[in-house]
Amino acid sequence: MVRWHLVVAATTVSGGIRETLRLGTELEAAGADVHVLSMWRSGNPMASTLPVEYLSNWQSNKQHALLRSPWLALRFARWLRAGRGRAAATERFLFTHYATMPLALFVPAESRFFFVQDLEWKFVRFPLLSAALRRMILFLYRRGTLVSANAYLSSALGELGLPVALEAPIWADRAFLAGDAGPRDIDFTMMLRRGAHKRLDYYYSFIALARRDADRRIAVIALDEAVVAPVRDSLDVCLISPSLEQMRSLYQRSKCFVHLSEHEGFGLPPLEAMGAGCVPLCRDSGGVRAFMLADELSALLLPTTAGVEEIYRRARDLCADEQRLRQYSRYAREVFCRGLTATDRSRDCISRLMG
Repeated sequence: MVRWHLVVAATTVSGGIRETLRLGTELEAAGADVHVLSMWRSGNPMASTLPVEYLSNWQSNKQHALLRSPWLALRFARWLRAGRGRAAATERFLFTHYATMPLALFVPAESRFFFVQDLEWKFVRFPLLSAALRRMILFLYRRGTLVSANAYLSSALGELGLPVALEAPIWADRAFLAGDAGPRDIDFTMMLRRGAHKRLDYYYSFIALARRDADRRIAVIALDEAVVAPVRDSLDVCLISPSLEQMRSLYQRSKCFVHLSEHEGFGLPPLEAMGAGCVPLCRDSGGVRAFMLADELSALLLPTTAGVEEIYRRARDLCADEQRLRQYSRYAREVFCRGLTATDRSRDCISRLMG
């Protein structure tokens, strides 16, 4: 039996971890023995049916990650020597976040897999650090097998001369699919997240512009209160670490989901909103092309050169046109459903190949 070790930085609640665990459960369903190896513990762990083992009892902390990396590498080497990951012919290691990648050097190249969900060097604000991270990641990618999360990433990696062996397509959870539950009384819904490429500054400016129109209603989803604090008084609805059901209910009430990231390997939030008929308006952050390039929605994909005032004007005009909004809402659900069918087939194929 093939045994897969999913190596993650921490099992923190996030889209990347959710997709890694989902891929793990699909591998398990295909007959593989799967377990998760986490470098750190998380104060907000994601629930999983897969067994989880920890290299350390440290809480995840970005500031200390670099300093602790050598010690964690030593623990990983000891973990291998102890026989818990023997890297035999049937052993496979799937590395995810860039913090886990240096550990890949401890296992044979044929057992080394990387699940690429984003171009992670683009997360870093400082050019020199971003360039160094890019070199490290690409060095390791060339010495392992790449599994990408969508066609956009496969294409981007191909342009860098990196062949992708398999695609394990990401799509939003089927549970987000829902019909209208009543009048849509929220004009703009958005998700605020940390990271330079997430462009919190754009979201804050957009909210300020929307607040000038007294009749506009604004909703925000976030993982922690600190991100919301600067605009808390401007919001009509605010959900902190909500459940899927809470998000779906909000999307059923929302006219437009505004997505302003600079770069995304995929960009799940607007796709999740589409399942409930909420119309996406997105900057072209890369990964959103997987669902926004459909003929029905391409007009809602804005160039990254668009300023916040232009984006707000487009969003306001969209919400004011009820007939156009209903049409796009129908298109959004149709694209969501088409993707569910295609992704289910691809996932089954990938699980069988990898298992």
